[in-house]
Amino acid sequence: MSVSADLLRIAMVREATPGVTPATPAFQLLRVTSESLAYNPETALSNEINPSRQVSDYIVTGGSSGGDIAFEISSNPGFEMMLEGVLANLWATDELWVGTKLLTHTVEKRFTLDETDPDPTARYEYNRLVRGLVDSMTLTFTPGGAATGSATFLGGLFSRDSADIAGATYLDPGKLPVIVGAGILPVTFTIEGTDYTAWCVSNLVVNFRNNGRAIACLGQEMASEVVLGRMECEITAEVYVNKETRTAMAAFLDKEEIAFSFTANDAQDNSYEFDFSRVRVSGAQENATGTNQDVVLNLTMQALVDTVTVGGGTPTDVETCVLITRTHTTTPWPEGA
Repeated sequence: MSVSADLLRIAMVREATPGVTPATPAFQLLRVTSESLAYNPETALSNEINPSRQVSDYIVTGGSSGGDIAFEISSNPGFEMMLEGVLANLWATDELWVGTKLLTHTVEKRFTLDETDPDPTARYEYNRLVRGLVDSMTLTFTPGGAATGSATFLGGLFSRDSADIAGATYLDPGKLPVIVGAGILPVTFTIEGTDYTAWCVSNLVVNFRNNGRAIACLGQEMASEVVLGRMECEITAEVYVNKETRTAMAAFLDKEEIAFSFTANDAQDNSYEFDFSRVRVSGAQENATGTNQDVVLNLTMQALVDTVTVGGGTPTDVETCVLITRTHTTTPWPEGA
């Protein structure tokens, strides 16, 4: 019987020591729509010359593991865990900003072969990668559809198994509603001290990139270390042109810094606010693409590091390009209705 993707299970657990799965791991189940986690060998054909004029060896010179996990955005622990990974920091109560912590994970995916097989080792196939760094994340918000995301993992050793890790437990991801385009509000552009919240924003995409690197050493087939690179955050937005949006084009032409923020709410008012307090518009295009078409301003914005005050009770200044604030209104969280 062939394996159905509809029976896929993906989970991840934070590693205390990079590359080492915790002894009795408490895996967090993820809400996913697709995945491409795999081992990718680095190979070369032998250059040996022989009188049969054929290839004498296929050489595996190294390899890496990783890939993407795609999801619909909702309020759940797995999403928040991946946000921690890509921002290299931990939630401080309900706030998260860019840090320098190397957070690695063991990521496990399970395929169902035959749950009724009398042999327990023939029921499932497990693929696991260790030392998984959330190297990048893309969040996409569009009107009339679900908010979606994709996290790219850069990993170390990739292995196969036929059973759960001894003592492993799996935490429920909850069932809170998926965030949709209608729940993305307000979207605020702050230009020369004035907030613009009534602009009609179409597609909105946020890209976080760690620029991580996998380091290979002699004596190791897989990467023996992953390191963080420079954190970059880029935002793109499509805005329908009106008489007010000319201020955004002026900011681009004048090389002026602006601020940008938006809040993603679900149907039960659980939310994530993304605040980019220092932004440079790096690209702006207004084009008439044809008859019966609206003129759209395509903006590309680079978030820049800024000094931001965090912590309500004991305020602290931190250096970050983004501040994410979460609100959990559903009790218990994250189970949902």
